[in-house]
Amino acid sequence: MLRKRWFRWLIPGLNIKRWLALYSLGVGLLIIGISLLFNYQWLSYIEDIVLAYSYSLTGYYNYNVLILVGTILIVIAALLILLGTSKVIKTIIRAVLPDPSSKVSDIIFQNIRLDKGPKIVVIGGGTGLSNLLRGLKDHTSNLSAIVTVADDGGSSGRLREDFKMIAPGDLRNCLVALAEQEGVMENLFRYRFDGDNELSGHSFGNLFITALAQVYDGDVEEALEAASKLLRVRGRVIPSSTEFIQLSAELVDGTIVNGESNIPHSGQPIKRVFSTPALPKPEGAALQAIDEADVIILGPGSLYTSIIPNLLTDKIADHVRASKANKIYIANVMTQPGETSGYSLADHVQAIIDHSGVGIVDTVLANDGPLPIQMVEQYSAVGSEPMAIDSKRLQEMGIRTVRATLISQEKPAVHDPERLGKVLMDIIYAMKSDMEPRVLEYYLRRADH
Repeated sequence: MLRKRWFRWLIPGLNIKRWLALYSLGVGLLIIGISLLFNYQWLSYIEDIVLAYSYSLTGYYNYNVLILVGTILIVIAALLILLGTSKVIKTIIRAVLPDPSSKVSDIIFQNIRLDKGPKIVVIGGGTGLSNLLRGLKDHTSNLSAIVTVADDGGSSGRLREDFKMIAPGDLRNCLVALAEQEGVMENLFRYRFDGDNELSGHSFGNLFITALAQVYDGDVEEALEAASKLLRVRGRVIPSSTEFIQLSAELVDGTIVNGESNIPHSGQPIKRVFSTPALPKPEGAALQAIDEADVIILGPGSLYTSIIPNLLTDKIADHVRASKANKIYIANVMTQPGETSGYSLADHVQAIIDHSGVGIVDTVLANDGPLPIQMVEQYSAVGSEPMAIDSKRLQEMGIRTVRATLISQEKPAVHDPERLGKVLMDIIYAMKSDMEPRVLEYYLRRADH
């Protein structure tokens, strides 16, 4: 087996052998050059040739010629070794990462920089989580996304019922968000079949993950790992649990609403959410990621149907509270009709604490960028309002608030991934240096301008 692997390097067309030969030639010349420079006796034959040539030109034996020739050979050897090494590395990287527009040095530098980034765990689901991942993947590859799996609507819900598996929709969105190059793959994974047939309404990405899960005998974790390799994902996507979970909500009037997709349409304020089974079995990889994290981020996303469901999984909330990592909650830009109508930022945090215990959050990041009046009026018509930031109440709860502009002009109702990622990294590094919240806010405001 070892011999076979070695002979593979000799297969024609790899464009490696010529550069290895050039490298070897350089090493050989380097040895000869050093030998001549230090007058090694075993190279006396070559010395005699050089001295004889010197005698024919000058009429006497000039031993300084040996030093000159040795130095020239060392310089040539060094150039050949550098050229050969560069070409071999470039050929291998081009084969592994076939992107003609990228320079090898840029790829190597970027990978080293990302590998040294902080270990960040993000917990949530929905489009808010995928937006966040897009913003963070350019700053670190040590990302772990712990994703809710209780979605029972749309394509995810149909596949969940048909194959008795966890919902693939949010997992798909996170995989695409963390892919090195989204582009075509993003469009493909989001493509939904239309027409009057069994595939109608299904997204290709959901079917892809479902098929991989079947290939791996129902092991969703292995399926996600295989999908991550195909998409060249930076980081990991981990379901909070692989159990078949039903999410339910108890409303303030005592009514019970079953099904994640039904909860936002209940028409009553939510008292609490719970899962069946209670305390679903967590994924070991999720707990390990939390224990090793430098930073743990909750949100952004739907409070009761994307963030809290993860914390209902057995031991996840316990591990988050016990972690020494900084725990940041990212507030939504707007309240969500049917879930958080009339909620302030402190109300959101209190709901998380009520379901998970004190110590689950120590910092809140909220947008205070100006919102277009027309957009606010449109959202108000459907029961959505800008998030009210009650910092004083949060301070009384022992939680610090950091404000920054987190939206773009094009989509002011949602977080801008690039801006959110940059602000978060500023906060993370500022926390390492124990920067005071007021100083941090001032720094972030200066950075915005």
